[in-house]
Amino acid sequence: MSKTQRLIESARAGDRAAVDSLYARHQGRLLAFIRMQMSPALARSVAPEDVLQETHLESARKIGEFEPRGPASFYRWLVEIARFKISEAERAQRARKRSLESPLEDDLHASQTSPSGRAMRSECALLVRDAIAALPDGQADAVRLRYLEGLTIAETSQRLARSEAAVKALVSRGLEALARRISDTR
Repeated sequence: MSKTQRLIESARAGDRAAVDSLYARHQGRLLAFIRMQMSPALARSVAPEDVLQETHLESARKIGEFEPRGPASFYRWLVEIARFKISEAERAQRARKRSLESPLEDDLHASQTSPSGRAMRSECALLVRDAIAALPDGQADAVRLRYLEGLTIAETSQRLARSEAAVKALVSRGLEALARRISDTR
């Protein structure tokens, strides 16, 4: 049984330290995911770190319901909780906007970014997210850790339990594939 599996079992049995340890392993990658998923408008009113904290709290409350289904199942479970928390924040933002909207706020938002600028930024973020998601798992993980989370090659190597040479190769191939995918869509 791997260390992760032991931590999951301990967490499901109510060990809070095991929950925190599991969560710490995925925190950076999960924060990068949340930042990519949040719209610029939402990120201006809700800090991605707040969504991360809400995700952690929800996962701690529901850890007994988690059923392991493979090596990356815990991270995928956290991602689903994060998606739900982002959608909750978006709904709350829309409700606040409807109840508080005024012409002054409209002028403020209009002066910050044009609709076409927001659309282009959102489109680019979706393009990059989809291109990373289409990479093979090893390449996608290496690129996410290295460039979205900002880890060094050594830190990425540790996180992925691979040699630094292997990580460099994964990142290099991943970036080449991303460049091809993105240039093909333009």
